[in-house]
Amino acid sequence: MTDTPMSPTVWRRWLAFELTRLRRVAGLEQKDVAKALRCTVTKVSYIENAERPVVLRDLDEVLLGLYGVPEDRWSSYLQAAKKSRQKGWWERYSADALPEWLSLYIGLEQGAEQLRVYDAQLITGVLQTEDYAQAIVRRGTAELTEEQISRRVEFRSSRRAVLTRELDPLRLWVVLDEAVLRRVVGNRAVMRDQLQHLADVADQAKVTLQVFPFEHGAHPGMQGPFTILDFPWPTDPGVVYIEHRSGAVYLETPAEIKDHTVAFEHLCAHALPPDESVALIRDIAREYQ
Repeated sequence: MTDTPMSPTVWRRWLAFELTRLRRVAGLEQKDVAKALRCTVTKVSYIENAERPVVLRDLDEVLLGLYGVPEDRWSSYLQAAKKSRQKGWWERYSADALPEWLSLYIGLEQGAEQLRVYDAQLITGVLQTEDYAQAIVRRGTAELTEEQISRRVEFRSSRRAVLTRELDPLRLWVVLDEAVLRRVVGNRAVMRDQLQHLADVADQAKVTLQVFPFEHGAHPGMQGPFTILDFPWPTDPGVVYIEHRSGAVYLETPAEIKDHTVAFEHLCAHALPPDESVALIRDIAREYQ
């Protein structure tokens, strides 16, 4: 686990899942852990919900022993705790460029194993070209200075590296409504370049791109865009991310994740196959010449 390219946010998530699992295996309740740590139950809850990183000393001197973890496995947990307290590259941006609710998502995105995305309005962030991203930012409702616009575009561009990282690039499966390809964002030249970029990225081994054409009618994505994030360990059910104008919703119950997974599977089944999707994208790109 410690050699995988996960972000501090995802290390904190993994450790939270593990500490919850270990506590339950040991037959302990949160109040028992709070007593051993001489803290409140609320603090233990924050740690197990990944809202707060665990203190390294608490892990080393109390928790691992309390949970009966064999000493030859302690180093994995201690390394994870250290990684969970590091700063991700996105955390250097101020709140006007990267709001806290979005910073959490980026931390999850940068450490995810796979993203499954449906969108009907715009190209998903990790696939946006710089000019396309700038057009999106400029047409937003926020009144931004040129410097703020530049920082937001720079941030969006930095996200793309997750697709080409040397160790375990992100697996990305995207279904786009045809409307995304037809809406002129910026100008026709911007759209031509953006669609050509989409088609080129689709050639990568871990990227699958599908288009849901107008002629296929109604579909499960008509209730709105969503992203399903999957992480590199089997005990994590994943997260469904739904963004709105003022923030985002993170859905994590098994029923919510299953509902969106089924919807995504239906979208994939009824969208154009990947090869036909890329051919359509290239055809529309030529229309923007």
